[in-house]
Amino acid sequence: MFNLFGQVTTGIDKTNEIKKIIDDLAKRQVFVGIPEGESSQRGQGEPITNAELLYAHTNGIRQKAMRDEMNPKVESGEMTYSQAYQMWIQTHGSPLWRSPPRPVLEPAIEHNKEAIAKQLGRVSEVALDGGDPEPELHRAGLMGQNFARGWFTDPANNWAPNSPITEERKGSDRPLIDKGELRKAITYVVK
Repeated sequence: MFNLFGQVTTGIDKTNEIKKIIDDLAKRQVFVGIPEGESSQRGQGEPITNAELLYAHTNGIRQKAMRDEMNPKVESGEMTYSQAYQMWIQTHGSPLWRSPPRPVLEPAIEHNKEAIAKQLGRVSEVALDGGDPEPELHRAGLMGQNFARGWFTDPANNWAPNSPITEERKGSDRPLIDKGELRKAITYVVK
């Protein structure tokens, strides 16, 4: 066997073993968010789940009449809910409901990507050393969960303040924090 410098070596070739470890790690995923169907918030009519509420705050809100008109066309493929429109709503919020965007998951993870990358590097180190990467994957998930939960009060989120009407109704000037149920619903899953 030769190394990269053209020297003869007498080591054991562990290429296949390393490839298998990397392939096994590539099949593992850590998700941070709110599983669909988990705990509900109060709403008008039917309750809204925390997952739906977080989605609405991330992607903007459309009036019911607009949803009723658009959704069947989007689901049938007759009309596309374009990525450009989705990006506009994410950036600007909903003009119909005067709801500014307040995304949580993506910006929280992006803001803390160096710490998360360091932990994911630790996952690889443990696996390549022959250890069980599962505990390190859970640590990465917990980090993501905590960063997302912390994003609600992190000044780096740059969220627009609550309107005076919302502030009066809620009794608080803290966007997206009423009882803290939405924030507490954010969790992680390792698959």
